[in-house]
Amino acid sequence: MATPSTSASFALSCSVCRMSSQNPASFTDDRSSCVKCSVVVALEARVSELEERLSGDVVKASVSYSQIVAGTAVRSNSAREVSQAEASPAAGPVQPGQDQDGFVTVRGGGSAKRTPVAHQTLHVQNRFSPLSATPAEPDTLVIGSSIVRDVKIPAALVRCYPGARVGDIEGNLKRLKQGGRRFRRIVIHAGGNDVRRRQSEVLKLQVGAVCELAKTMSDTVIYSGPLPNLVNDEMYSRHLSFNCWLSRWCEQNDVGYVNNWSAFWGKPKLMRRDG
Repeated sequence: MATPSTSASFALSCSVCRMSSQNPASFTDDRSSCVKCSVVVALEARVSELEERLSGDVVKASVSYSQIVAGTAVRSNSAREVSQAEASPAAGPVQPGQDQDGFVTVRGGGSAKRTPVAHQTLHVQNRFSPLSATPAEPDTLVIGSSIVRDVKIPAALVRCYPGARVGDIEGNLKRLKQGGRRFRRIVIHAGGNDVRRRQSEVLKLQVGAVCELAKTMSDTVIYSGPLPNLVNDEMYSRHLSFNCWLSRWCEQNDVGYVNNWSAFWGKPKLMRRDG
């Protein structure tokens, strides 16, 4: 008679799925079920726990909703009662000496008359209006050679005369003066075309004359100096000399001065060919 093998006597069986195996790693520590069945059981327990928690949350939400609805109904009833009380007619007049809620009325009593208050006129004004409103007549005149061609300043009259010299600017100022024009300030840019004529002393006299004329037409006169000129050594020297003299002369004669030489020096991208 054949005896069962030794390996068969140690076979393990799962109590859930009835699976048999000789490998202990396929079973749990207590050897009651296989690993797969233990995982399924744990997942089912977790699902049941989540379902219970979800049902509890639903119950709480329904209770809160019921409370909200009940509170809304109470407020609606209160508001309705208040509106009905306001709409009800007032009680009849109480006779003097009659008891009214524990109070006795007084005959001939009344509140003192109030003195009417005199209303003062309130003047309203926009304090930013001087910044936004543009005057009908420009109060600034910018006049000069082609350098001022693209100058755009609010409330300013720009007169550009390409190729003009200082004497030409003086002649145009005279015509404006004959027309009765007057400005708060006049800005003059001229002299660059005069330097090329190599008459420095004549140029200085003309600058003085045009500034004196501008002073009779405005409260402030500003002279715009020449731009750096690097055409050749001679023009560079003459323009630099004119700029130095002009800066000193303007300071001595109460004329504002714009030093374009220092502002544009070393910045060729800010300048372009004239014309």
